[in-house]
Amino acid sequence: MQNITIIFKKTMKMSDLIDADYRLLLLLNRLNISLGFGEKNIDTVCKENGFDTDCFLFLANYQSNKSIMNIEETFKTLPLTPFLQYLKSSHSYFLEKRLPNIRRKLELVFAQEDQRLLNVVLNFFDNYTKEVSEHMVYEDDVVFPYVYSLIDEVSDKAYSIDIFEERHNDIEGKMNDLKQILLKYVPGTTDQMLMVNILMELYTSEEELEAHTFIEDNLVIPRVREIEKERKNA
Repeated sequence: MQNITIIFKKTMKMSDLIDADYRLLLLLNRLNISLGFGEKNIDTVCKENGFDTDCFLFLANYQSNKSIMNIEETFKTLPLTPFLQYLKSSHSYFLEKRLPNIRRKLELVFAQEDQRLLNVVLNFFDNYTKEVSEHMVYEDDVVFPYVYSLIDEVSDKAYSIDIFEERHNDIEGKMNDLKQILLKYVPGTTDQMLMVNILMELYTSEEELEAHTFIEDNLVIPRVREIEKERKNA
């Protein structure tokens, strides 16, 4: 069967969106949009959950159809605050759900005779989690409040988005390092089905973090820089 690319629109049923790309279940989860929406369309579900419909459609189409979207131009037409909400909720998702879930599985996958390797892997993972946490907490506590203050025209001029960009590190790279360690060096004594499950979750997480970083670096930061210039010249 030939794959047909679908552009998601407001009038489409939310259930049909998920049928078109089941990975968007993760987007719903991140935005705290619960299942059980019946026959309601995307616009109705978004409004009931207090999230801007056009921004939701941008995120959904970006994740599924980025190759056919004029991403930067479309983003310029949309309000910024829903994307800050999305990024902040994504932080909670990674720190409270995704990363702890991967760690629980790592604790279970190694055989008794492989405990030394388990300790190495968990130490690597815990250091990575610490790095991700510091990265995301800084954004939640410093960067996002600053951006909101810019939008509200009460910004602290001692800070700028350039400071954030200079210290913005690559949080998806080490996820790939862990993935490669597990792919290449974990022995056959591990629970192979569970290891496949872990690897699939790592691949998915890597894709999610890449999308997250792209939105921050290529869309949000340039928009914030424009707002800074407008405030400076006002």
